[in-house]
Amino acid sequence: MRRIGGLALALALAGCSGTWTKAGVSPEAAAQDLSECRHVAEIANRRDSDIDQDILASRGQDWEKFSVIQIKRDQYADSNERRTGDIVDRCMIAKGYSPTS
Repeated sequence: MRRIGGLALALALAGCSGTWTKAGVSPEAAAQDLSECRHVAEIANRRDSDIDQDILASRGQDWEKFSVIQIKRDQYADSNERRTGDIVDRCMIAKGYSPTS
């Protein structure tokens, strides 16, 4: 069950790439900073993701009976993705980057 959570988190992090700009910074340095921010987000989000997985493990049978297990999984994945994206965004802004459209 934890492998699924880790995979979901990795996929969520992969989706939070965004494009960032900072004067005088090479694309390689920007990619490194983004990678660092993703790592920070992974660490910060790990506890909440683990809690979500524990809830799914303990309540999963109940939710399966009522055919809402996939809805719950989707809700947790969406929540984790939003949280991760927010952390990455704040980290990049703190490093002096601006998002580009």
